[in-house]
Amino acid sequence: MKSNPHIKLPAQGKTSGESDMPSDCFWTLTSTRQEHLLATHGKTFSFAARFFPTAVRRAVVSLYAFFRTLDDLVDERGEGWCRNDVGQELDAWHYWFACGARSDAPREPLGTILASLQETYQIPVAIFDDFLDGLRSDLEPVQARDFLELYHYCYQVAGTVGIAMSYVLGVHSEQARLAAKQLGIAMQLTNILRDLGSDLSVGRIYLPCSELEHFGSSSQHLLRLYQAQKGPDERFRALMRYQIQRARFYYQESLQGVWLLTPDCRLPILLAGRLYRNILREIERSQYDVLRQRASTSWLTKLGEAGIVFLLDLLWRNGEVTSPAELECVYEE
Repeated sequence: MKSNPHIKLPAQGKTSGESDMPSDCFWTLTSTRQEHLLATHGKTFSFAARFFPTAVRRAVVSLYAFFRTLDDLVDERGEGWCRNDVGQELDAWHYWFACGARSDAPREPLGTILASLQETYQIPVAIFDDFLDGLRSDLEPVQARDFLELYHYCYQVAGTVGIAMSYVLGVHSEQARLAAKQLGIAMQLTNILRDLGSDLSVGRIYLPCSELEHFGSSSQHLLRLYQAQKGPDERFRALMRYQIQRARFYYQESLQGVWLLTPDCRLPILLAGRLYRNILREIERSQYDVLRQRASTSWLTKLGEAGIVFLLDLLWRNGEVTSPAELECVYEE
């Protein structure tokens, strides 16, 4: 998640006697801005999310707006960005959640909409607290020592998003919630690999020290490659092959959980996961040259994946495949 820290939704006052639930007019006004935020800054997920039922899509887009806006607040450090101001806003959100989300939030109408979603879908406050803690760690980024530390960070900034979304999608089983968390982690691992170059340009390295050392690399080695702009060497390629293999493992684990969702929510989540997984393939096609270019999926790829997902969903509904493991074979074919 990366974009503009100053994105704000239009303010909307509330007169005495009005319900705490946002009105239809309020939703229409704000959802237009939220849809624009998603379409502009989350193109892959935006493409997949259009296949949600209308009511579910509205809730998903609103929840995305919260996570995206706060993430951008930390990530995008343009002119006027102040670490202390951002830290104070994160603290204010923590306090707002701790007080039961009953007062005006640090950003409105974002808080009003989020409070409504939290009450409607009973999303635990701890999920948002963990997310905010992950964002705070990005204010003073410290390179992970090992994968356990990286996994914890990925859970905080992305696994939490998957879990929160699972409540909106009507998930009740622990197995499905775990799959949602793992899909968020798979996507964050993909983000880290895709954005290695841009992160290096601002002094951030998320890959664990122990794994860099294992492949004969280091933060200094990565920085030299980035500054030279001559492409990856063999040590870097070996490191990337290992990272991609692990990210694919998390996709395999999580995408099997798609079939635990209600039928009308399976397709968009499976499509989002497959499209994000395709970014790994694009990295491989570029010979792992993520230090000079940003891998992305084309519209042709998106349309092709949409067709595959429609077919997989149809096979499942018609009983022609009977288990997620069997569908995973179809994925690879």
